[in-house]
Amino acid sequence: MKDVNLSEDTIEKTEILMNLARAVLFLFGLCIFMMSPEMTAAQSGSMTGIVSQAEILENNRIYSIYKDRYQPEESAINYLKTYDDSVDVMVFWGSWCKESKKHIPSLIKTLELAGNAKINTQYIGVDVSKEFPQEFLNKFDIKYIPTVVVLKGNAELGRIEEEPQLSIETDFVQILQKDDKGIE
Repeated sequence: MKDVNLSEDTIEKTEILMNLARAVLFLFGLCIFMMSPEMTAAQSGSMTGIVSQAEILENNRIYSIYKDRYQPEESAINYLKTYDDSVDVMVFWGSWCKESKKHIPSLIKTLELAGNAKINTQYIGVDVSKEFPQEFLNKFDIKYIPTVVVLKGNAELGRIEEEPQLSIETDFVQILQKDDKGIE
């Protein structure tokens, strides 16, 4: 319904401005949608299943930056260098997960500096819904990402879930030391 006090020109300009406002709101909504965790993960190349350390570092530059900047505790590195038993380390991480971006590069750097061939590490990328890869998630009862599971044979020695208590390398060493001392 037109107001008789408004000119046709004013009404036309108002309609143009309203259409422009709708377009801006649509684009704003689209930008918000594109920034959602699921879309961000898809854009950065969400990785699921068994992946290599190199693939993690190449997937998102932030992993390499954090790895290069991290300075692990020297005493932990020295312990890991001389650790005699063979252990398997299963690292459940998500390319979409901020805690993974924070802690997994630290673990990678720690294990690189230790250079101990008896510490076998496997990285398993988990999807944002924490449903894939189901066979690994069920087998190891993974509820939190990241989770680092330390195994000796088929026995779990311990795990680090989401945030380390002290630092990733110190928590890892404490798990190994508990086994050395036979502490449950």
